[in-house]
Amino acid sequence: MYARLMAILAFAFLLPLLAGGAAHAQAWQDEWNATVAKAKGQSFSIIVAGEEAFQILVAEFGKKFGINAQPTVMRPSQALPRMRTEQANGQFVWDAWIGGTSNMVNEAVPAGLLAPLEQYFILPEMKEAANWRNTEYLFGNSGKHVFTHSNKFEFYILRNESVLPDVKVETWDDFLNPKLKGKIAMRDISVPNAGNFAMATMYGAKGPDALRKLFTEQDVKVFTNPQQLEQAIYRGGMALSIGLETFLYDKCRAEGGCKDVKLLKQFGAMISHGISVPRNPPHPEAAKLWVNWFLSKEG
Repeated sequence: MYARLMAILAFAFLLPLLAGGAAHAQAWQDEWNATVAKAKGQSFSIIVAGEEAFQILVAEFGKKFGINAQPTVMRPSQALPRMRTEQANGQFVWDAWIGGTSNMVNEAVPAGLLAPLEQYFILPEMKEAANWRNTEYLFGNSGKHVFTHSNKFEFYILRNESVLPDVKVETWDDFLNPKLKGKIAMRDISVPNAGNFAMATMYGAKGPDALRKLFTEQDVKVFTNPQQLEQAIYRGGMALSIGLETFLYDKCRAEGGCKDVKLLKQFGAMISHGISVPRNPPHPEAAKLWVNWFLSKEG
């Protein structure tokens, strides 16, 4: 009798917990269903990095939810000033942004251009931190505006072997070879970009004196326009290019060009990719679906 009474009491105490869990499950499911319904037929404007995989991903998202997904390939150096000007004029054009996190964290967040991401989380598999491998590296900043989804080893230094073919470039010290004076092209590293990442790697390996000599002794040609940097290494007589995005090189190779231009893979740089949502997205339901789907197991 005592055992039966205790079992009844235990079940009675458990009922509120079960009810609470069921209510929680129903709540997020209701929110998810409502968001899916509202987003269907909406447009979805997203800035993507140049990799074709991101564009394919956005297209799959649009198909799944019946959303008119419109990816725009744009460099951060283009996206940042455009977004800043638009928002200053009360124009909120973009629903999401996917690409390298350095510009998002170092430029967009301090300028107040991005929304905190956690307000867009619906799915329990995302909201419960225990589901993630390492919670310390999920967000790129303390305000949780940028979600870091992957890290990638990139190569941003190209060698045109038809220019000064007798000069070997195998170590960072080789960049200071006097024969390379006037034959090194670089992306402007005063803002975060591929050239900045490459030079940060050199700084870590050789220290500030090496960079100082590179800039003061080697007559480095600096370009703010990536297209000009591309032409400098392909046709402009430059022996080295520092800071050209890998996808541009891949595109050139796929089209049958750049036969003499090689990636110098001993000079790699680790970068992070992530997603963010610009402030006041024009299609908040579509933005919310994107964040949850992309960060879900399926996405």
